[in-house]
Amino acid sequence: MSDPAPLFARTLRRVPGIVVGSLHEDRPEVTALGSVAGEPDPASLCWEIGSITKVFTGLLLAEMSLRGEVRLDAPIGGYLPDEAAARLPGPERQPTLADLATHTSGLPRLPWALIRSVRRSPDPYSHLTEEQILACLGPRTRRPRRPRFRYSNFGMGLLGHLLARAAQQPYPTLVEERLLRPLGMAATRAGACGPGSIPVPGFRRGKPTPPWTFGALQGAGALRSTAGDLLVFAAACLEPPPGVLGEALTLARRPHRQGRLPFAAAGLGWMLRTRDRHRRSAGVCWHNGGTYGGSSFLAIDPARRLAVVALGNSGPGWLGPLDGPSWRLLDALAP
Repeated sequence: MSDPAPLFARTLRRVPGIVVGSLHEDRPEVTALGSVAGEPDPASLCWEIGSITKVFTGLLLAEMSLRGEVRLDAPIGGYLPDEAAARLPGPERQPTLADLATHTSGLPRLPWALIRSVRRSPDPYSHLTEEQILACLGPRTRRPRRPRFRYSNFGMGLLGHLLARAAQQPYPTLVEERLLRPLGMAATRAGACGPGSIPVPGFRRGKPTPPWTFGALQGAGALRSTAGDLLVFAAACLEPPPGVLGEALTLARRPHRQGRLPFAAAGLGWMLRTRDRHRRSAGVCWHNGGTYGGSSFLAIDPARRLAVVALGNSGPGWLGPLDGPSWRLLDALAP
């Protein structure tokens, strides 16, 4: 990997510490910048990855569907408690699990009832309970007649909760046993950093801020990980292992819904770039993430067998500060 420091120089004005990882010619490499530049093992630094968690929730859906435990086209009412399911419209009008995974369910980014409860907290999702999130579902929880992409933290968090109910296991246990452990991602955990990793403190507007937990919406953003683990995951996406998990990695990266832009689509948890634009490679799957104290970016280019990951310890504001330089690095790595 060429020196990424010039690409991230402007970002370091907003984000104190950044690690940048790449997978190029099947060789992983990680570089630390800013306040973490002196760390002897930057690949083991553990960060909040925010919405990159959604990639793993979508992968969990793919894995469970291939095992016959859930169906992609199943209405959500079949996985809800009876009392909550009874408030929904008929099954033919309900959003499906695939709708939740592709942000086409019609559910908002976050219902107003939850927005009111999460304001002014340094860890805004932490106290959300199953009762609170299910109370937001009712007769108006209808699948749109013309589904369109509408990004929803609530929808992806709900998906993780429903998959946990279907498997009768807590979401952190389910993700660890089905995905993280088989993939060899020992440092990645929901709500914590795994053994051997080093937590990186987060900052908001220059002041320390606690990491987020996600209550009953863990599937939307609760994972913490390292650049080393995310490059292991990228390698598995480029060369899926045999068996159901390998099939699930491939299924999750397929286009399942068209996005708002003609060159974009949604996989199960993934954002997809389906056509060439700005002379970049088509078929790239990617996601970014952000909490008050963390920013993240992950992109995998199967056609060119490349991957880039960037992790920082300050929140993104309106735009992901790591996105632009990470895309430029991906293009710079191409032959």
